[in-house]
Amino acid sequence: MANLDNHPRPTDSIMDIETTLIRDFGFNEFLARKLATQLGSESIRLAKAEGEPPKKSLRVNTLKTTDERLLSRLRVRGFELSKIDWVKHGYWIESSPNRPSAGATHEYLFGHYFLQSPVSMLIAESVEPPAGGTILDLAAGVGGKSTHLCQIMMNAGALVAVEPRRERVSALRSNLSRMGCTNAVVLQMDGRSVSNLGIKFDAVLLDAPCTATGLLGIYPRLKQRTTEDDLTQLQRLQASLLERAWEVLAPGGALVYSTCSLLKDEGEEVISRAVELGGKTETLPIIKAGIGFPHVPGRIKNSVRFYRHLHNLEGFFVCKIRKPIEFPS
Repeated sequence: MANLDNHPRPTDSIMDIETTLIRDFGFNEFLARKLATQLGSESIRLAKAEGEPPKKSLRVNTLKTTDERLLSRLRVRGFELSKIDWVKHGYWIESSPNRPSAGATHEYLFGHYFLQSPVSMLIAESVEPPAGGTILDLAAGVGGKSTHLCQIMMNAGALVAVEPRRERVSALRSNLSRMGCTNAVVLQMDGRSVSNLGIKFDAVLLDAPCTATGLLGIYPRLKQRTTEDDLTQLQRLQASLLERAWEVLAPGGALVYSTCSLLKDEGEEVISRAVELGGKTETLPIIKAGIGFPHVPGRIKNSVRFYRHLHNLEGFFVCKIRKPIEFPS
């Protein structure tokens, strides 16, 4: 176990912090240097907090039930839940029985809830899909945010969920069906080809593929496996996906960009391209509503960041940006 009393203080050099991350917490040299340079001594506190996975949470699926009905059923089964104030249908799982697990109850299997982090819920809510609109989820994965968007849309309008990997497409379709989503179209394709569809979307969600360094508490092996080549390739992919998302976004529409990454290379540096194209970053709706929630301002105006050691949440970058109705000359 690391001796935390000997950890570098804010005045210690980046090299000392990097050495501590490698020696005491098992980071490889590349990732230790990136975190030490970006976060300074905060990276030590972050590494300590990543020692165990964050608390689990769930989202009630109002397409199939109500908060009150689901909570009542789960409490009978021995679950203890508490409301997450800053997302509409999110609850912390404070304690649960040994059997069934949260992913094996009848309610889960029938799509009454989705196991999901609060930040992921926040990201989907930030899209604010217009009534009856056509929405794009450009990197849908297994469908956590896609199913949430369908819920917010109350199965009206249309959601196009794009995912290139076959195994994820299978899980995506299964989750959409389980959660009662009837307004979604799933396309197995590379998101960089989405402009070939010839569709202009009212809103786009791009939760981009990334190094997942915000999930070190869940996947500790990433401390050793994340390389400079990984980051370079993923940043190129993120930039390409963002350009395609911006291209197919209708004038006046909103793009929400997010990554579960701690690195500004995959957050601020990527989204700055949309700003260069004339996009205007917007305050997230939860902040507009005056609801206090844990976050740190990102380095791009109106963007936000989450860190495990500060918020007990996965590390995320989130930014919402509006496409101008008239393009700059």
